[in-house]
Amino acid sequence: MPSVILENGNKITYDDIGEGTPVIFVHPPGMGRHVFYYQQKLKDHMRLIIPDLSGHGDSSRVDSNNVSVNYFADEIIHFMDKLEIEKAVLCGYSAGGAITQFLSIYYKERVKGLILFGGYPAVLNTFLQWEHKVGAFMVKHHRRLLAQILALSHTKNKKLQKKLFHHMLKSQKSVWYKYYQEVLQTNLIHDLNKINVPVLLMYGTKSDLINKYNTYFKEQIRRYRIVYFKHTNHQVPTKRWKLANAEIERYINGTIDHKKS
Repeated sequence: MPSVILENGNKITYDDIGEGTPVIFVHPPGMGRHVFYYQQKLKDHMRLIIPDLSGHGDSSRVDSNNVSVNYFADEIIHFMDKLEIEKAVLCGYSAGGAITQFLSIYYKERVKGLILFGGYPAVLNTFLQWEHKVGAFMVKHHRRLLAQILALSHTKNKKLQKKLFHHMLKSQKSVWYKYYQEVLQTNLIHDLNKINVPVLLMYGTKSDLINKYNTYFKEQIRRYRIVYFKHTNHQVPTKRWKLANAEIERYINGTIDHKKS
């Protein structure tokens, strides 16, 4: 697996497979790059770049006091610079979507498209706030149990469960915790109208805590497509990967690459 050293000395480990339009995937707190295991099957249709953010997986440990949504956004930009990628499609899953939305708003010259799995621009309702707070608490006090719960909830594939579990245990506890806390405090709602790229939003119909946030995207974003997957919770990248991958392929081929012609 390749890695690069950024200007600040951080090592970022990543998967880089396929050719064509570059798509950079951003994982949620703790989970690391293997949560996009099934998206690697898109390698025949686009270039897939899937990093472990710093403090996660096989990337460098860092000072958690510096961690924020802005910090990770800057990291993605420096990572793109190292790979000599001028513009990329960004794909964020869950809380990772806060980073990709931030980039689409404040670094729009580097973004050619935005894909969100279960995306939300803020954490407003009590139950979603509770989920983030419980996640942060579990990281501090029961990290192995949290890793096990997340692995089991994402897939029935025993091999992938094991991969996810052990990769999560590599993540730096303080960074995992701070990532939850920073997303909890982030509110991008009033800046969504600055996103000027086409957006693909994918939700599970059983994830009511999150999919209701699509209202904010509908109100402020000019070009978007929303897809709902029936009988599915929040874990769309792993539980509905075939349908989700088909939507990503359609988005890249029909929306992003179409603009080249």
